[in-house]
Amino acid sequence: MSHFILRSADLEAQRRVAEFEAACAHICQLQIEPGEGEFVSRTSIALAGGVVMADTAHSDCVTHRTMALAAGTGDNLLLHIPFSGGFTIRQRGGSEQELRPGQIYLDPSEVPGIARFHGPETHGFYLSIPRGVLGAAGGLPLRDQIALTPQWRLLLTYARGVHAEAGHLPPEDLEACATHMQDLVLMAIGADRDTEAIARGRGVRVARLRAIRADIERHLSEPDLNADQVAARHGISPRYLRSLFAEAGTSFGDHLALRRLLQVQRHLNDPALTGLPISRIALEAGFGDISAFNARFRQVFMMTPSDMRALALERWREGG
Repeated sequence: MSHFILRSADLEAQRRVAEFEAACAHICQLQIEPGEGEFVSRTSIALAGGVVMADTAHSDCVTHRTMALAAGTGDNLLLHIPFSGGFTIRQRGGSEQELRPGQIYLDPSEVPGIARFHGPETHGFYLSIPRGVLGAAGGLPLRDQIALTPQWRLLLTYARGVHAEAGHLPPEDLEACATHMQDLVLMAIGADRDTEAIARGRGVRVARLRAIRADIERHLSEPDLNADQVAARHGISPRYLRSLFAEAGTSFGDHLALRRLLQVQRHLNDPALTGLPISRIALEAGFGDISAFNARFRQVFMMTPSDMRALALERWREGG
């Protein structure tokens, strides 16, 4: 099922809170403590590949993610994006944050915490993405807030569109949408870092790194692509090139591998390529060592390439 709705109004009044708490613990890995008065909540959840989207509105309440519940969430990055109202949140290892519209809270979902929602209704959107596919996201201010920049707004607009249509899209289209959202997150992360670098007077370095990334995309399938070659094409030293990637929170090798892995992921989820051997897909993406490719793929996606293709096939059959 790619889309389902959980509403307190659909539950029996006498058992509404208890049944809603049980459903939230199972689906959202949260415990709910309603505030004073009648508890009202509605949540619409949609799935696209490994990405989970939720549009939710509820009355005054407190939510807990205990250690036990946090252990079942997986290694995801959960984006909290409020539209109206607001809430405070505090996770283990971080300070209490007051979140209002115009901000995003970056939640490492495997970390326990508590959130307090204010007023008669808080309405927001939540986006959960596997952290492994984000590659260079390690430098993000987790358990903290960032501004809702144009790049993040673009992601939000796209994600809300996918969320609204998820129940009508075939599995292969949802897989493609998940890849698009992952790419939009990477773009937003890169834009945040570029803005920071420009503010620090490093605009030339930012522009050069953008040009280098575009160069990598053009030569992605070349198995012998390396930092020395790219640096030579741009008239800089390999050491300088590596320093540009280090400032962006990653390395040349990690960035190259991530872009190749995302290309493989798209092909494994493409129904037109089901007969193409996985080894050939990897080689055409630029991986020269299949053993190393398999190991890195499992590290990033938490499954083997064969498992990902099998899962995609199963979803296609269900959708067909």
